[in-house]
Amino acid sequence: MKDLEEIIKELITNVRELEGVIENIKKPVSESSQLLPETAKNIEDVMVFLEQTSHTIMNLLEKINENSNKIQEDVEFLLSLNPVSKVKERLESIKQKNEENINTLLELYTHMSFHDLAGQQLKTVLEVLEKIKGALLDIIVSQVTAGKNLKEEEVSGIKGKVSELLERDRISQEDVDKLLEEFGL
Repeated sequence: MKDLEEIIKELITNVRELEGVIENIKKPVSESSQLLPETAKNIEDVMVFLEQTSHTIMNLLEKINENSNKIQEDVEFLLSLNPVSKVKERLESIKQKNEENINTLLELYTHMSFHDLAGQQLKTVLEVLEKIKGALLDIIVSQVTAGKNLKEEEVSGIKGKVSELLERDRISQEDVDKLLEEFGL
C-alpha cells in the first residue's frame, strides 16, 4: 500500500511539473503567434520595396551608361578631328572623367547584385517564418484539443481549419486572431 501511495505522490508531482512546463510554453507561443505574422508582413513589405527600388535604380544606371557611351563616342570623334591643344586637353579630360564614371557604374551594378541577394535572403527568412507560424498553429491545436474533452468530429474540425489556414501562401495576423478567438484563446 505504501508503494502505491508513493507512486501516486510521484505521479501527482510529475503532473504538476508538466503543468508548469505547459504554462511556461503558453505565453511564448501566444506572443509568437501574434508577432510572427506582423514580422512576416514587415519583411514582405521590405522585399517589395527592395524590388521596386532595384528596378528603378537599374533603369537609372542603364540610362547613365547609355549617356556615357554616347559621350565616349562624341569625344572620340572630336579627338579624331585633331583639335587645337587646349581643346584636345579638355576633350582628354572629359574622356578620362567619363571612363571614371563608367567604372563607377560597373561598381554600382556589382553593389546592386548584392542588393538583389539581400532580397533573396529576406525571402528565405520569410519562408522560415511561415514554417514557424505553421508549427505554432499545430502546437495551439494540440493544446486546444488536449485541454478539452472534444469529440472526434470537433478535433477533426479544428485540425481541418488549421490545415486550411496552413495551405495558404501567407497567413495574416487577422487569420490567426480569428482562429484563436474561435478556439477560445
